[in-house]
Amino acid sequence: MKYFFITFYLLLCIAEISSQPYTIKKLGLEKGLSNNYINDIVEDKKGYLWFATEEGLNKLEGNHFTSFYKKSGKVLNLTGNELNCLLDDPTEPILWIGTQRSGLNAFNYQTNQQIIYQHDKKNPNSICTNDITGIYPTSDGNLWITTYWQGIDYLDKKTGKFTHYNQTTIAELPSNTVWTLLDDNKGNLYIGHHAENGMSILSLKTKKVKNFTHDPNNKKTLPHNNVQCIFKDNTGNIWVGTGRGLALFNPNTEEFIWLGEKNPSLSHLVYDIQQFNENQLWVATELGGIAIIDLSKTLFNTAEEIHVIQAGNNEHNLNNSTVRCLFQDSHQNIWAGTWGGGINFLSSDGALFKSFSYSPNSPESSLSTQIASAVCIDKQGLLWIGTDGGGINVLKDGQRIATYTEESGHLSGNSVQTALCDQKGNLWFGIFNGGIMYYNIQTKSFQQIFPEKESTQDVRSLFEDNNGTIWVGTSNCVFQIDRESKKILQHMNANAPDNLVRSVMKDKKGQIWVGSFGRGIFLYASNGKRLKEFNTYLNFPSNTINQIFEDSKGCIWAATGEGLVQIENSSPWKYKVYQRNEGLANTFIWAIEEDENQNIWFSTNQGISCFVRNEGNIYNYDFRDNIPMASFTGRSVCKDKNGVMYFGSTNGLCYFTPSYILEKRQAPKAIIGKITVFEPLVSDNSNETEISLINKESVRLKHLQNNFNISFSIQDYSLNERVEYAYMLKGLENSWYTVKDPNNVTFRNLPAGKYEFMIKTRIRNQEWSDEISSIEIIIAPPFWLSWWAKLLYLISGTAILFIGLWAYRRKLNLEYLYESEKKSHEQEQELNNERLRFYTNITHELRTPLTLILGPLEDLVKSNTLSSKDHHRISVIHQSAVRLLNLINQILDFRKTETQNKRLCVTKGNLTNTVYEVGLKYKELNSKPDIQILIEAEEENMFLFFDKEIITMILDNLISNALKYTDKGYIRIRAEWVTENGIRYAQLSVEDTGYGIGKESLAHIFERYYQESGEHQASGTGIGLALVKNLVKLHEGDIQVKSLPDVGTTFYLRLLAENTYPQALHGEDMHTEKQDAKEEDSTLKLEAIEPDKNARPIILVVEDNADIRDYIADSFTDLYEVKTAANGKEGLQIATDCIPDIIASDIMMPVMNGVVMCQKLKADIRTSHIPVILLTAKDSITDKEEGYQAGADSYLTKPFSASLLQSRISNLLTQRRLLSERFAIRPDKPKKQSMEEKRAIITESMNKLDKEFLDKITNTITEGLAAAENIDITVLSNVMCMSSSTLYRKVKALTGMSTNEYIRKIKMQLAEKYLLEGKYSISEIAFKVGINSNVYFRQCFKEEFGMSASDYLKQLTGKSIDEKVDE
Repeated sequence: MKYFFITFYLLLCIAEISSQPYTIKKLGLEKGLSNNYINDIVEDKKGYLWFATEEGLNKLEGNHFTSFYKKSGKVLNLTGNELNCLLDDPTEPILWIGTQRSGLNAFNYQTNQQIIYQHDKKNPNSICTNDITGIYPTSDGNLWITTYWQGIDYLDKKTGKFTHYNQTTIAELPSNTVWTLLDDNKGNLYIGHHAENGMSILSLKTKKVKNFTHDPNNKKTLPHNNVQCIFKDNTGNIWVGTGRGLALFNPNTEEFIWLGEKNPSLSHLVYDIQQFNENQLWVATELGGIAIIDLSKTLFNTAEEIHVIQAGNNEHNLNNSTVRCLFQDSHQNIWAGTWGGGINFLSSDGALFKSFSYSPNSPESSLSTQIASAVCIDKQGLLWIGTDGGGINVLKDGQRIATYTEESGHLSGNSVQTALCDQKGNLWFGIFNGGIMYYNIQTKSFQQIFPEKESTQDVRSLFEDNNGTIWVGTSNCVFQIDRESKKILQHMNANAPDNLVRSVMKDKKGQIWVGSFGRGIFLYASNGKRLKEFNTYLNFPSNTINQIFEDSKGCIWAATGEGLVQIENSSPWKYKVYQRNEGLANTFIWAIEEDENQNIWFSTNQGISCFVRNEGNIYNYDFRDNIPMASFTGRSVCKDKNGVMYFGSTNGLCYFTPSYILEKRQAPKAIIGKITVFEPLVSDNSNETEISLINKESVRLKHLQNNFNISFSIQDYSLNERVEYAYMLKGLENSWYTVKDPNNVTFRNLPAGKYEFMIKTRIRNQEWSDEISSIEIIIAPPFWLSWWAKLLYLISGTAILFIGLWAYRRKLNLEYLYESEKKSHEQEQELNNERLRFYTNITHELRTPLTLILGPLEDLVKSNTLSSKDHHRISVIHQSAVRLLNLINQILDFRKTETQNKRLCVTKGNLTNTVYEVGLKYKELNSKPDIQILIEAEEENMFLFFDKEIITMILDNLISNALKYTDKGYIRIRAEWVTENGIRYAQLSVEDTGYGIGKESLAHIFERYYQESGEHQASGTGIGLALVKNLVKLHEGDIQVKSLPDVGTTFYLRLLAENTYPQALHGEDMHTEKQDAKEEDSTLKLEAIEPDKNARPIILVVEDNADIRDYIADSFTDLYEVKTAANGKEGLQIATDCIPDIIASDIMMPVMNGVVMCQKLKADIRTSHIPVILLTAKDSITDKEEGYQAGADSYLTKPFSASLLQSRISNLLTQRRLLSERFAIRPDKPKKQSMEEKRAIITESMNKLDKEFLDKITNTITEGLAAAENIDITVLSNVMCMSSSTLYRKVKALTGMSTNEYIRKIKMQLAEKYLLEGKYSISEIAFKVGINSNVYFRQCFKEEFGMSASDYLKQLTGKSIDEKVDE
């Protein structure tokens, strides 16, 4: 073999790399990198890159790093965080990790298993030390491990045993400190030592060692004794990186060539040497960046410096000058690990967009300042860039070859706003407030075009037409300049509505287009006539026009502040606006240019966009495509002869080849990396679980692991920011969605089931790739939905169905039995109801004749004309009738309790009084001398809520039964308080010493119609105790019985002491019911209420039973004038005709019943004042409520006595008489009361209709007097729509006065009011109340008030009428 070094040695030079500079991206802590000090880089067999740092191991996944540390709790747990080296095993999916002090780690990224190799003093076959400096593959597939303290170890991966090569085993080794190693696959190891020990070559066969060190007197020796790296290139050359730079070693002559002697960039400490792109040798140095040598050139014509990538501030420089490691991935991208600057990425794929930029730390940067505000290309292909503040920069092949500024005397100002290369090749530059600077390409000199007075014009736009005229847009309108003479042809100032011109252009038709800063676009014909305006007043999108451009098809394009506008260049100049809805990422357009394929390119505030004409689509490009992250500048655009476009921005000049940008590109297939499961947070530890999905077809998750994030990426990092993703989760939705969050998507609360996650990619602004990556995700159901649970449900369901069918069959049987029993019970109930209805009906029929029996009997009993014998007989008859009535009442009460018609009506009263009242009645009427009736009470006052009527009925039944079944002894009635289980009761007991009740009968005595058979059986209905039971239940009480045959029986009734009975009716007073008793016993005689002694009150009796009707008429004939009617309709007619003083009416009558008649009477103003007494056998509370609601004044239950009815009539008539007397009463002493107060007192006891009647009459009289009208009976009759006689009877009934008397009374009340006011004399008052005679007025006043008007006033005020008037 012939070595390259021979030629190299002869020429002593290195070729320059002529390739374009790399675009470098920096990756550091912001991307998740654990540490910016990088020691090694490696790529695994799955395409993932791993980075060893001074703190932790990092795996690049898409655009972000995943970090691994010591005890990190992830799939990989390092033994130490300080790492030195990495190696991807040549044959297995194992990543070897060398730590600085913690041994060797082997991580199987296929199985996520980890093996740790650390020094064990007890095991001689363990690794010799934990300080690892390097890991290298051997020719037999095993590993060489270099260490800092113990030389070299050979690892047999199968046995895990280490073979040691150090000064102990090989005495000739100069040092155990080893930085690097090279296995030349020929049985030799090249060993790089630390400090003073240089480089050694160890023969593995002979174990002989040759050591090479630096000899200052011999240039062919090792340049430095610190050897950091040794590399063998593809041609077999051995390159050695030392403390003084790069050297080439010749194994044959054992001589070194030091390349750093004449090349300073190769004289720095070398950390790494790699061969990239086949023929490029990349050298990583300390403080010298990266040096690149082209190995393909074996002969050189010149001795130039090598290509060096140094540290700097722009996209072509490293961010740190010390590079520790270099690596080229499978996509030919180059990665540089720096010491403190993180990772520098050098893309193999040329960036879509490139830039000429300004670097303040690099005087050789392309631009002299940051903002490129104008650009043009001359005929020689030189790029002339006008800057804002830096003058004009001239570039050739990307290198700045000239700079023209105001300071150099070439320009009138350093802010260049527009540039033009005319058809002759000369250059025109518009200067901010500096006119036009013209550059003659022949004389290479600048001159001012404008005369001195115009030399400060603010020039914004330059355009050359086909005639050689230069159109200049300024902030002082438009100038036309002849290209040859440089003379101003015309200044279009007077004709322009807006002087702030930003763009002027003459189209192929000779029309002039002028774009202004605030007034839109003006179109002029070639003769200067204005043809058209475009502005916001005419619905144009914007008045800000940055450029007007005519394309190859003659279409006009306008760059506005609100979008791109395409205008048809023919009348009526229709246009189309492209904004965000049409696909624009930003609508502020700065500059426009057309490419060779007629596509329109334009710059915006957020990048560069392209309107692809044949597709009609807009593609947007931004910083992710390497476009400067800055706004672009107005009209700063040009295109060279090769089609390359240049757009000026506030951060340099961006350039690109349109055809290259629009090339169809296929995006690489996405790799689904991992799934991160979010589980409920149960402690301070992380609740995330990461599961690797590499090379997996499916993943199974628990049912609670249904919240997760899936990460995916492409492995070519150069395309990372240009790739877009779309995903679909089959099983949830069969639709594609674009990914908003880069490189991952999150799903939450997915139901259990089987899903397929699919991901596809595309290069931005390209078509979606057909290659789809997918993985199956199975979320297990909860245990209650698992297959065995469903099986259990099936078995359970079958069992339940079987049980259900059995239960249903049994239910049918039970329903049949129930229906049979129900039918039997209904028949029995119907029989009982028939019996009850019979009892009820017959008792209703019995009550009416009983009225005719009891009434006359009571009259006879009270009569003094009977003999004692007859009186005794009549009393016996009367007692029998009363007994019969009690029996009927008992049957009716039982019927009410059975049908729930009887309602509880409680009042708070003294229970002791009721007990004594009932007991004394029986004590007085007791006809058995051998029985003693005892009444006992624990307290004199036992107050609680109870229904007196029901308690009386219960006691009546119990005492009656006791008397019936007791021949001798006593009956004790007792009331007391008892407490049981902390609850207080009022207890009533009835104890007798009678025959007693048999044990068999005790369980049945409260049943209906039950009577104990035996020798002591008494006659009866068998419903008494059943009634008692029902009444006790209604009263929410409890009844019990204790009995022994021939000893006696005791009944106990208990009522809750604190029960307020919220569901029952409540009465007002226990004493109100005594009124009827008093009325019944009263023998008050009706006094005549009419002034006419001969006039008697009229009573109307309405009753369908002729006997009762005649009985009542006969009983009252002596006291009243009685009128009768057979039904309600007839009674209503008589009442309307004669206006009786009172009406007594039955309820149940043919034609019209009593309630309806009462309602009609009370609704008629003529009869509304008449009191109505209703008579009926229906005595339930509901029936009484109905009567009182109809307006009845009183209610009597049949049978009734004539005396009771007479008392009711007398009381009602007396109340009416008292009401009337209120109007006639004369005060003994006058009181100061208003007329309204008096009227309120008068009408307080009237019903609503009568009050309205009196109010209407009173108001009519008062208003008539106020209007000085004559008020008499005729006027009032007409107002009230009544005859004079009806009016008289109505007023008489309500007030006790005639109509004229009532009119006079109202006049006197008004006179009293005027008198008290003190404003009028007696004559004036008399006149105001309608009395013309003062004498008659005084007479009337005295009759009303009992004294004259003067005395009345003096008694009230102490002053006479004259004094009051004088005041």
